[in-house]
Amino acid sequence: MNKRIRKKQEKQRKQLEMKWLLDMAVAIDTAIQEYWQWREEMERRYVELYAEEIARRMGLIPKQ
Repeated sequence: MNKRIRKKQEKQRKQLEMKWLLDMAVAIDTAIQEYWQWREEMERRYVELYAEEIARRMGLIPKQ
């Protein structure tokens, strides 16, 4: 009987480990996606600011 209980407990432990690993993988994937979205947004903002500065220097936009 103890052997059955130990096998059941081992199976439950393995299931919990697999669930934890899957949850971690999902969390890491989400964090990576958020990072790339943030980076792309920062890149767009930088390009816009750079374009505005160049236009100002060329006299196309009046200085504020």
